[in-house]
Amino acid sequence: MRRSVILAAAVAVLAVGAGISATSASAAATTQHIAVPAYFNPSGSTYWTQLAQSAPAVGVAIANPNNGPGTAFDQGYANAIRAAADAGVRVIGYVDTGYFGTTGRTTRNGQTTTAAWTTQSEGDVATWYSLYGFYGLGGIFFDDGLADCAHVGLYQAVNTYTKQNHAGAYTVDNPGTAAEQCYADAADTIVMFEGSYASYTGWSAPAWELGYADPNKFYHLVYATPSQANEANAMTLSKQRNAGYVYVTPDDLPNPWDTLPTGSYWSDELTRAGGTGPGGGTTTPPPVGSCASAPGSGAVTAISACRDTTSLRFKATYNTAVSLHHVYLNTDNNAATGFQLPSPSPSRLGADYMIENNILYRSLSSGWSWAAVGGVSPGMTVSGSTYSWTVPLSALPGLAATQQAVFNGNTVYTGVLTYGQ
Repeated sequence: MRRSVILAAAVAVLAVGAGISATSASAAATTQHIAVPAYFNPSGSTYWTQLAQSAPAVGVAIANPNNGPGTAFDQGYANAIRAAADAGVRVIGYVDTGYFGTTGRTTRNGQTTTAAWTTQSEGDVATWYSLYGFYGLGGIFFDDGLADCAHVGLYQAVNTYTKQNHAGAYTVDNPGTAAEQCYADAADTIVMFEGSYASYTGWSAPAWELGYADPNKFYHLVYATPSQANEANAMTLSKQRNAGYVYVTPDDLPNPWDTLPTGSYWSDELTRAGGTGPGGGTTTPPPVGSCASAPGSGAVTAISACRDTTSLRFKATYNTAVSLHHVYLNTDNNAATGFQLPSPSPSRLGADYMIENNILYRSLSSGWSWAAVGGVSPGMTVSGSTYSWTVPLSALPGLAATQQAVFNGNTVYTGVLTYGQ
């Protein structure tokens, strides 16, 4: 399901079923979420706004700037991801696995080996989170997947890599055809069908999908569905076939994912899905909380601080070279406790914790006395001169309802940001 090309070979195998009709299912999805391949640039259309406004029926959107995350930060995508996440849509990033080189596909570096494709795939996961993790990215979509048990270990490995490095990440594998049951633990959700409406009406879901207890394990993508009546039938079939995630569109090849349905076609699809809460399979959607931001000035600009139900997140741009990047945190809302920031800070703050580069410290007194918090990394990421940190709430006992942050580099201190829930 690449941004601009749907591989003919992948389409051809969609008609291969397991010989079991949908009516023989022992399980069926009663409510669903729409999961949209959002292969359209937010700067050139209103489709991302339409997505956000269509929550909670729309539960998942797949972002795809350039058959992957690209190499440069895009503020338009950042804003779209944040707006969708705030609305309750889980946004996941597109990663091309290239069938792990088994078909001769080359990586961007011209290599075909399994190891090279693994390295590129894991690198794209890291880039996605480096560029957009701060903005609410919720997981990864692994495209151009394989469906046989001989290769399932490759997908289990990138799934494990993603979840170990990005807590709460939701993962989807897309072989574009019915995967064998061994893939049930290779990702949270599996695309079991990707093809035209004409193919879908004659397709048979495999027995393990029909009998599986959790419909959120399965995702169907149906394009070239010309009329609203066809859309309604496709939605009915997808429920009978136990798909918890579905997307039906009148758009067609070469890229059926570069628009959204509109009008009564779209509203009917949303209604038929019947989803009433945030989407995201077997893991919790990205939590939404309170953020504060300020432009800053001089050496430290574009500062922001957020709290959600799992973490505190901080971001700042350092416009001059500094060796130590500090974020001072008043977590108990009491300026009399913790480290008292010196002049020229505009506030004494009372910092109970300090982030220094990629280490979190706890204040031991009002003076310069700190103890590193063991077993916790602020997960510092750097994009150009912009630094981001994420600190789990579990590392910060006794949080007040609101907290304050001050950013520091050399002798420059920002004003106080107050944030919370």
